[in-house]
Amino acid sequence: MANPSWTDYVGVVTGLVGMMTGISGAVMGYLGYRRSNQIKALDLRLALRKDLGEARESITTLRQLMADAEASRKATLAARGLGRSGAMVVWEQTLETDRAEVTKISAAILLEGTNFAAMSEKQLESEIIAAHKIKTGLSTLVEKYRGELATDADSRQQIGQQATAMAAARMSQSAQRNSPG
Repeated sequence: MANPSWTDYVGVVTGLVGMMTGISGAVMGYLGYRRSNQIKALDLRLALRKDLGEARESITTLRQLMADAEASRKATLAARGLGRSGAMVVWEQTLETDRAEVTKISAAILLEGTNFAAMSEKQLESEIIAAHKIKTGLSTLVEKYRGELATDADSRQQIGQQATAMAAARMSQSAQRNSPG
């Protein structure tokens, strides 16, 4: 058997160091992969909680907007002499339909204290998609009732302008009658 030289020892040592580095790299890679999956699941849970919180807030805002729009529309139609008209009946039916939709959406929103830790990533993703659909539907209704309030504001402005014009005409006629002529 030949005498081992110092290069043989260096080769053995560097081989052992390389093996240890490879094993520790594999272990660290696995731990990093596991940790990134945990962080991803945490991010999904946080996104879901955020979306559900926004949806709950939108429901509160929407219910207030609907109440404001109802009072505004009743006042506007009454000012035009249409308080008991078909337009009012259609408005009330539309409002009730939308209120039923809001109640249905509200019931579909998961409770605030729901524990999402037991859900898998796929379940979290599907819940996030469902929450996003809810938020989209609610934002459509919010914009609808903001638009209704803006329409009523325009109508009130027109009614005010008409009343001002009629008052000015009456004052003008009154002034003509009372002027010596």
